[in-house]
Amino acid sequence: MLSFKCKNCGGEMSVDGSGELYCEYCGSKYSFQDKELLEYKNFRLQMLNFLRGVHDQKANGKADEDLIWGNADTAYYETADGNDVTIKYLYSHDDGTCTSYLTRGSALFVYPKEKREEGERALRYLGELQFPPADMKNLAECFPDFSGRYELKDGQLMLAFKRPEHLFPLSMFGSLAPEHVAWVISRMENICCVLLYSEIVHQGISEDSLWINPFTHHAVLMGHWWSAKDMEKREMPFWGWEDLSAIRKTAERVLGMHRDEAPKALLDFLKSRHAPDAYEDFAAWDKVIETGFGGRRFAKMDVEL
Repeated sequence: MLSFKCKNCGGEMSVDGSGELYCEYCGSKYSFQDKELLEYKNFRLQMLNFLRGVHDQKANGKADEDLIWGNADTAYYETADGNDVTIKYLYSHDDGTCTSYLTRGSALFVYPKEKREEGERALRYLGELQFPPADMKNLAECFPDFSGRYELKDGQLMLAFKRPEHLFPLSMFGSLAPEHVAWVISRMENICCVLLYSEIVHQGISEDSLWINPFTHHAVLMGHWWSAKDMEKREMPFWGWEDLSAIRKTAERVLGMHRDEAPKALLDFLKSRHAPDAYEDFAAWDKVIETGFGGRRFAKMDVEL
């Protein structure tokens, strides 16, 4: 697993859709050195090739998931009662409040003592999610499935959530072709409709908080729940505008180097002002699917760099 630190502030840097490093804390940007770029591309190619191979082999029962976990790193913690905790992870991200880890079957979030109240806040808002009585799309699957909390040494708090098979942070996939950006937007729109129904504003939708399964086009808003807040009536006529704006910003970054391949309807949507609420925004996006992509159809994700 590769990670890069900002030379200006020391924060963990992310890779944007154009392949550059950027720091979300101080705004600094850097270009990869040749060696770093090769390592990043090799890692990403290996991961995507593995995922595609596993997907193709699943029907024959031949998938060997141990292959990709040969690249895993290890983090060590200690519980409040003195037991050792070893985390073998393929991906981690420090968002300034907590550190998240992608493990084989879980998504783990570790909050330091001074931030543990934010962890409690995350659990509170996840517990307040509501779903329409006739939830035909199984929208509950687009949100984290809590599996446990653990008290760690020095007052740290670890929250654990189930990680469905082949679910990875969107940021691990780099720049995506327009047809894949389209289904990612659809999932984000679905998620925002649930947030509106629950009268919650997430305030943290991004490539790191949204985790996807590229084979099933499934997505889970896994991270950044500590930033959630109640949706206030005084915010009318724009409910949840932060999340609707975040859909556009996230999609534009993920589209990255494939921007020239995108239909005009998609580019116009990304530049457009969000609708008054998620329901109207979803309706606007539905029109883009029809005019820009000729309707809904499943597009298999190929490995590209």
